[in-house]
Parts: sequence; C-alpha cells; structure tokens
Amino acid sequence: CSRYARTVADPFSLAGKTAIVTGGSRGIGYAIARAYIDAGARVVITARSETQLHEAAGSLGPNCIGQCCDNADPAAIAAMVERVAALAPIDILVNNAGISPYFKRVEHVTVEDFDAVVDVNMRGTYFASVEAAKRMFETGGGCIVNVTSVTGIVPVERQGVYAATKAAVHQLTKVMALEWADRKVRVNAIAPGWVNTELTGSLLESRHGEGLLADIPMGRAATPDDIGGTAVWLASDAARYVTGSIVVVDGGRQLR
Repeated sequence: CSRYARTVADPFSLAGKTAIVTGGSRGIGYAIARAYIDAGARVVITARSETQLHEAAGSLGPNCIGQCCDNADPAAIAAMVERVAALAPIDILVNNAGISPYFKRVEHVTVEDFDAVVDVNMRGTYFASVEAAKRMFETGGGCIVNVTSVTGIVPVERQGVYAATKAAVHQLTKVMALEWADRKVRVNAIAPGWVNTELTGSLLESRHGEGLLADIPMGRAATPDDIGGTAVWLASDAARYVTGSIVVVDGGRQLR
C-alpha cells in the first residue's frame, strides 16, 4: 500500500483530464459530469436540446461546455468528437445517452419503437466509442465508461428491447476492452438499477412502482449521485487495472 501511495498521490483525482459525457444535461449524465468536475476534470456534455444543454452547462460552471449531438446519428457523433478533440485530447468518454420511452410487452413493440431504442442505446454507444478510441490511440490511451442497466442482466417485464440493447453493450464493453487493452484504452460499464430521474420518476410513482421497488433489497431507488462516484472511480487511476468489467450499482436488485 505504501508503494502505491508514493506513486499515486490522489488516485481518485481527474485533474487535467478532459471528459465527454453524452446525455449529460440531466439525470445520471448530469450527476456524472458534476462528479467529474468536482474531481478536477474538464467536461463536455452532449444533448439534443440546445436550450437544456446550455442551461446544464451553465449550472455546472466554467469547467463545462455543451455540444449539441444526436446520439442516434453516427455522422453527428463523429463531428462532435472531432470538435472536442480539436480543443483538447480526449481522456474519458462516458456513453450515458440512452432512451427507454416504451414500457410495453415485447409483442406490442413496433418497428419504429425498436429502431429508435437500438439507434440511440447501441449504435450510438458503438460509434461514439470507436470515434473517441481512435483519438485515444493517438494520445497514449484513455477510458470509456458505458452506462448500461441491470435489466441487461436481470429480465424485467416491459423492458425487452431496452434490456436487449443494454445486454449488447455489456458484450461490446468486453470485446472493446479486449481489443484495445494493448493501446491503453480501458473500457468498463456501470449497470444501474432503478434510478429516480425525471425520466423514471413517473414510472416509480405509478401502480408499477411499488412492485419495482419491492425487488430492491436496500429498499429504495438510487439517486443520480449514487452513480457518480462509481463513474469517477472507473475513470481514475484507482481503477487503472480494471477493464472489461460490468459494475452493478443497483441496491442488490440483481440478487433477487
């Protein structure tokens, strides 16, 4: 321990790092961006809504800027990464942007529903990771954190397509970690359980909410801040030997 302490003064510091957090204008993404800034990083948040984006960036302070980006559009993702790389080397990418707009049984999901969820959650994560990793290869390495879901591990009714995209990203995380380790790019995922955000709040308060919360041994949904600390750890030197891992942050939900 003493040898490690001598080589890494503050293993959880992100000072001097530049991070991109997709979907960073609210919820989990906003909490991760704030945690990164508190740890010393400069952060670029992305979102589709320009108004919401700039409000969020303004509230996060001078170490945050916003970049509009549609995570369903690979060309928009490539352009966004290029703009950020022109400002500073990209050290960290957090693939947080995701949608789960349909609480439907699988037989009721339309082709349009299916494509919308896959385009943002899986294609967006794939192409953002590839674009950022290419820059990281050139600058000596970096870290990618994919925000997934415990539904990618434990089946949840009415979440079939969403869960499938998150399970796919779990496997993508492991393959990218395997292929990119020799170029010093670490790739990990955080799989939250139910998190109380403006997107999920109405569901948790609905007639379905009591049953969802009853499956959590810790007895409550997470707050976005419950995810931020794990994201800081995975991006920091404290996790410098961690890659290809799926870190579950769900209050024990997967144990049921």
